[in-house]
Amino acid sequence: MKLLVIMVLLISSLFADITWYDYDDAIEKAQKEEKIVLVMLSREGCAACEYMKNIVFKNSNVIATLNRDYIFVHVDIHKDFVPDNMPYIGTPTFYFVDKNEKKLDKISGGKNAKSFMKKLTEVKAKS
Repeated sequence: MKLLVIMVLLISSLFADITWYDYDDAIEKAQKEEKIVLVMLSREGCAACEYMKNIVFKNSNVIATLNRDYIFVHVDIHKDFVPDNMPYIGTPTFYFVDKNEKKLDKISGGKNAKSFMKKLTEVKAKS
């Protein structure tokens, strides 16, 4: 029975997805859980944004790290509220902020899964 439960959990983790929050809820959750907020600024028609969503954010290591250490926010720059302290030139732009909304780091542009994981690990180590 234990083996069956473990197998079900392992299989379900393979199909896990990133949990997305709106900005205010993410800050509140980060304060409660002592996590970092990762804000992705994107827009429709952005090829690099689609690459991040469809390739990088489907990578099991990226998913596990984001769900374990981060609260993830997606902001469409044409449809959603963009926090004042998050300027951008292009998309995607990623901001890492702490529970007090202090900027910890920033990424401009898309990254492959390996580079993105490296940045996630660096930011977590610095916080």
